[in-house]
Order: sequence, then structure tokens, then C-alpha cells
Amino acid sequence: MNPTVAQSLPVLSMVMVGFVLKKINLIREGDGAVMSRFILNVTLPTVIFLAVSRANVEPLRLGLLAVLSAAVAVSLRFISGWVTNKLHLEPQLAGVIVIGSMVMNLGAVLFPIVDTVIGAEGVSRLGAFDLGNSLIASSYCYYLAASYGNKSLSGAANIIARVVKVPILWACVLGAMVNLSGLEMPDFFMKILQPVSAANTPLTMIALGTFLVFKFSRWKLMGLTIFLRMGIGFGLGQLLIFLFGLEGFERMAVGMGTAMPIGMVTLIYAVSEGLDAEFAAAIISLSIAMGLIISPFLLLLY
Repeated sequence: MNPTVAQSLPVLSMVMVGFVLKKINLIREGDGAVMSRFILNVTLPTVIFLAVSRANVEPLRLGLLAVLSAAVAVSLRFISGWVTNKLHLEPQLAGVIVIGSMVMNLGAVLFPIVDTVIGAEGVSRLGAFDLGNSLIASSYCYYLAASYGNKSLSGAANIIARVVKVPILWACVLGAMVNLSGLEMPDFFMKILQPVSAANTPLTMIALGTFLVFKFSRWKLMGLTIFLRMGIGFGLGQLLIFLFGLEGFERMAVGMGTAMPIGMVTLIYAVSEGLDAEFAAAIISLSIAMGLIISPFLLLLY
């Protein structure tokens, strides 16, 4: 077996641990959501902060990755919007398809694998790429969800506040400041941050297993949404790699990141803004299963 694939399999097997724990009721319905919030707000930002603070890369290159991620999301917004208009779908369903195609689920699938197989240099590039993804998800996608849903918009000030509160943003900013200043983190802080960072991979994969379901309907629309997110998204990623001449870890971040499953924020917005939450849950679950299957093979390409 290829060493890269062999290294990723133990990480992926933790997903089944979460799935089994849910089936035998050791993890209850809703526990996965609690773990996901902890991951997104605590463990994942810690992983990104440590990786960026140690990375051997120019800040402008990290900024480029964030811009490219946002460009992919915005491109998919127009492509998916055109498709849903042609299909004359109801707004609550169209909104889920549009947002689902835009938001990449990097934290749940790709970060644990890259952290395990590649290490801090890979995570730093992936963190920068996810910054653009997260900013679009927290701002423009929130606006779109309210527009497609049955609830009124909350105003520009609320959207700006959401963006400022994105933990990944501050992890990247603070990590870059430490990196550029050449500061050495005190041992006291490292003894706190390193165990928190190490907890990210098992927590993420177990939480991921709790979201897996295997009962689906509306297969054609589900397939369409996943194709937009993982197929067209991957194609856009390859185009950007060619246009910007990306190599090494940057090539990996864009190439693999754009092929990742649908982000969990799609379901969060569907519930809060009156979109089709059942369809959102189904496409997230199926796309995650597909992402787990293709990720080891994507590693072979990059």
C-alpha cells in the first residue's frame, strides 16, 4: 500500500468510531454539533495558529491563497445561481444548492489528514486557503441565506461583526505576527496549545462520524449540488493552479481544498434562515462520505 494512503487510513477510521458511538447511543443526537462548535472555535484555530507561526512562507503568498479560495466560492455562486434559475427551483431549495456549492468543508476532512501526513507546512497553507473560504461563508453566504430564506436581513453591521469574529481569521493574523516578529512562544503557552492542537484530529473525525446518515431522497438534485461543489470546484482549482503557477504546498492546498465536501455552515444557515434543512443535511452527509473516500487518493496527486 502507498505510504501516504497508509498514513491517512487510521485518521479516516476514526470516523467509523464516531458513527458506531452514535449508533449505540454513547453519543447522542446533537453531541456532534457541540463538538463541531468546539473544533471550529478552539482546536482548529489552535492548529492553524501554531502552523502559521512556524511556517517558512511569505505572508503575501498566504494572502494569495485566501484570495483564490474566495474567488472559487464567488465563481461557484454565479454558476450554481444560473443552474438553479434554469431549473426554476423554489428559493428555499435553491439557496441550499447555491450555498452548498460555495462553502468547502476543509476543517472536518482535510485538516486532520494534512496535519497527520504532511505536517505544519501543509497546514499553514491550508489554513490560509480556508481563511478566504471562512470569510465568504460568514459574510456573503449569510447574506445569501437570508435572501433566499423567509427571514429578513440583519444589516451590514451584523455581517461585519460576524466576519470579525471568525476564529480562523485571528489564528492566521496572530500566527503571522508571531512568525514575522521572530518571537519564541513561552513554554507555558506551548504546553497548553500543543495538547489542544493534538486533540483536533480525533475530535474532528469522531464528530464527523456522528453526522453520517445513509437515507437519501432527491438523488438528482443531491448529485447536482455535490458535482458543483466537488467537481466544478475541483476544476476551478486546477485552473487557478495553472494560471498562477502554484507549486508544492500551495498547489496541494488549492488542488485538494477545492475538491472538498459541502461545509456544515450550509445546514446551520438552512435551519436559522428557513431554507430546506432536510436537503442540506442530506447533501452534507453524502458529500462527506465521498470526501472521505477521495481524500487519500487526492494526496497521491499532490
